[in-house]
Amino acid sequence: MAAQNRDRVVHFYEIVHDQDSHARMPHRDWGELYRPLAQMPLEDRTVISEGETLIGAVEPAQTAPHLMIARLRQDRPQQVDFDDGSFGYLQLAANKGLVDVTTLYFLPFGNVVATMAGGLSAPRARALQRWFNGMGLTGGKVRLRPVVNARSREKLEQAQTVDQVTITLQPEPSDSPSSLRRTANLGEVASRLHEAYPDMDITLTLAVPKKRRGLSALRRSRGQRQLLDATRALARDLDDWLDNSDAVAQGRADAHVLQWNQQIEDEKIDFVSERITAKCVLPSTSTDGHTIDLHVALTQLEQVALDHQRTLRAAVGADL
Repeated sequence: MAAQNRDRVVHFYEIVHDQDSHARMPHRDWGELYRPLAQMPLEDRTVISEGETLIGAVEPAQTAPHLMIARLRQDRPQQVDFDDGSFGYLQLAANKGLVDVTTLYFLPFGNVVATMAGGLSAPRARALQRWFNGMGLTGGKVRLRPVVNARSREKLEQAQTVDQVTITLQPEPSDSPSSLRRTANLGEVASRLHEAYPDMDITLTLAVPKKRRGLSALRRSRGQRQLLDATRALARDLDDWLDNSDAVAQGRADAHVLQWNQQIEDEKIDFVSERITAKCVLPSTSTDGHTIDLHVALTQLEQVALDHQRTLRAAVGADL
């Protein structure tokens, strides 16, 4: 039987200052910054944060500007003895450990990094960010901001009011639902429902009633402004959930957006589809579900970065 290929999603992030994520940093050569990791002892490139052990590494033989960040696994895999058919816990030497690895490829513009996770348990944006800041090599704390279509952020910033916002959360591949961080009221409600009913699709819609239903103009206007504030707050939670879980199936809003000519037009904002991502198909021989062969991962990351270069440059203001 032919080997089955495996899909992997590539996420793109812009590295920005943590305190002011709207202020872009001058472009840095991130590959050069982290190249010395190849000569560092293990303890000097290890960050312990929020109960997790995160380890950074680079491969000196690879010329592409890259970084690998691994999460030390806490589970105890089992193995089978083919001689007697018995099961038992995998026994490792005292100086060995199992890890899940995410591969990072640094693009040559806009402080953009492409990431590919080796599996479901590999470090995601929040963990990667903790490793960056724990290492302290960036001259200050940084944040990984998802790269989205340039027009998408502009629409939300220029929105004057919102008529309706809808989010859908879906069951995740893991038996245990992710703990969704929330700062917004809508995020709090959606997150609690997801935790209480992890095996269900959950759709939450808030809408200002149509004019024909008799609501006064004053109350409709007040509701639209309240929903705009709620949507902007929810957008920050959605960014985090999309980066660190598989729970978000849908997130969209119907807004009235101020255009360049000072006219207000109806616009749909889709918080999921307007993020810039790419899908790669990997041969099953290149990944075990926890790590990906580094050469294969970097080859794929370089290619998708090239394929999406124009869109990525426009999104981070680094046009040619």
